[in-house]
Amino acid sequence: MNRASTIAMSGGVGMAALISAGIYFGSGAFSRFDTPLAAYAAATVLAGFAFAYRYLMWIQRPATWRYFVASWKLFFRPKRLAVNLIKLVGLLWNNIVAQKFIERRGSNRWIAHMGMAWGCLLAFAITFPLSWGWVQFGVAADGVNYQVEFMGIPQFVFSPYSPIGWMLFNGLNISAVLVLTGVAFAMHRRIFDRGAHAVQTLENDLIPLVLLFAVSITGLMITASYKLMGGAHFSFISLLHAFTVILLLLWMPFGKLFHVIQRPAQLGVAYYKEEGANGPVAVCARTGEPFQSQLHHDDLVEVMKEVGQDFGDHQNVSPEEKRKLIALNQMAIIEGQPFVG
Repeated sequence: MNRASTIAMSGGVGMAALISAGIYFGSGAFSRFDTPLAAYAAATVLAGFAFAYRYLMWIQRPATWRYFVASWKLFFRPKRLAVNLIKLVGLLWNNIVAQKFIERRGSNRWIAHMGMAWGCLLAFAITFPLSWGWVQFGVAADGVNYQVEFMGIPQFVFSPYSPIGWMLFNGLNISAVLVLTGVAFAMHRRIFDRGAHAVQTLENDLIPLVLLFAVSITGLMITASYKLMGGAHFSFISLLHAFTVILLLLWMPFGKLFHVIQRPAQLGVAYYKEEGANGPVAVCARTGEPFQSQLHHDDLVEVMKEVGQDFGDHQNVSPEEKRKLIALNQMAIIEGQPFVG
């Protein structure tokens, strides 16, 4: 096992241990743990290990690590820290909350992304504390209303017939509707957009949508069972829903949905690009024209060396001129002429 794998494995074990400790202490040594939700809790422990392992393997890649370290150094510069903090708020809003980078690609894609993203986040925010035994709903002292407890500490009382009660009891249904809306828009694009046909794959594009659909529809079926069907087939539907949720949690670290974890780290690239834009530029050795920031050029040269590829002075040539050289040398080979450098 190499150094990167050892670090990733240690991080994965540490994350699994942290989640397990959180479950143990947060549930009062399992005194408040809901045993029917044990499978969900176990899945989060395994998913936590997998997420941490893959994230640490990803972050240690030469190019990713260079971006990561450079971004933090640029962010914490004393003279720019206040400005960077303000900019971070804007980046979080535009890229995480409003996801405007998706909106620029089309309104339908934005609706799909927002529905799936916020539906999943809402579902996780409800499911994880419940399955870990952190949150309980008990009967209040008046025997009518509900008492919310967090880690055994009473928080507030609410009426089951109040708007708050409706929101709390239907939070997972709301998240399911959001996800299904997003899945519908995404699947429509996958079926009818020829551009999407050219690049989509079963593993990266279709399976995640099927999993999200399965989790959401089986969750709604649970509600339908006890509200509309008198509890018919409730046990089977509950088991089916649990299976789909566990499958999704274990799939996420290894599929396209892993970008949920990657996206926050990628915010630092904005600081890197800003620094490059305000600094010196690299000049093409053939034309004398600027083609990229000197910061990016120098880091790219070092990364290429780290992965065992050193192109020497050729890396001082702009991409456009490199393409010209390829064409010139192809013609030279055909005509039997010397190499064009």
